[in-house]
Amino acid sequence: MKKILAAATLLAALLLGTEVSAQHYNYTRFGIVGGVTSSESKIKDFNSKSITQYHAGLLVEIPLGSGFGFQTGALYQVKGMQLDKMNDSSISDIGNSFEAKVGFIEVPLQLQWGPDLVLFRPYGFVEPFVGYRLTDSSSEGAAAGLSDAMKKVEYGLSLGAGVEIGRVQVSGKYFWNFGEIYKSGTTAYDTVKDAINNGNNFNGFAVSLAFFF
Repeated sequence: MKKILAAATLLAALLLGTEVSAQHYNYTRFGIVGGVTSSESKIKDFNSKSITQYHAGLLVEIPLGSGFGFQTGALYQVKGMQLDKMNDSSISDIGNSFEAKVGFIEVPLQLQWGPDLVLFRPYGFVEPFVGYRLTDSSSEGAAAGLSDAMKKVEYGLSLGAGVEIGRVQVSGKYFWNFGEIYKSGTTAYDTVKDAINNGNNFNGFAVSLAFFF
């Protein structure tokens, strides 16, 4: 009798799990997300350090069938860089240190794939993104004017993985910003501007926690 009850309980749990999974993984749903973003820029003649900031926003997740899903939204994403000039640097007209923090409204276009394992869903994803600069701040000093010469639009690509458990989603990703950070033909210092525009700009990783309704 106990074995029958145990088997019935297990079957009920599996059926309930399947129903919960179907409810959460097979229809469009909306959510909120927040997390930590760490980014840096590699520049010749400077020691670079990562800056840890944050991101927050709204998401929509759309199932596509066969394990695929599409997720997008609008995030306020803060990226930046911290630079300390090397002692043997040949650059003389730039301050000894420079720090910039830039806030973007960012739209991710995330394509996911992962199996539905009834009670949870692990997945991997590729995510092109585009952003528009809303805010920026930089340290005082000779290089502070570089902030004024930053471009408004950013774009890039992320690769990552995550897991969904019911209404909760946890994910991590590494991102690369493509294109140039600074405009051409500005008063920004050419040496630093060209170094930042070499493709190693605002790259980093992010960890997110989302809740879907």
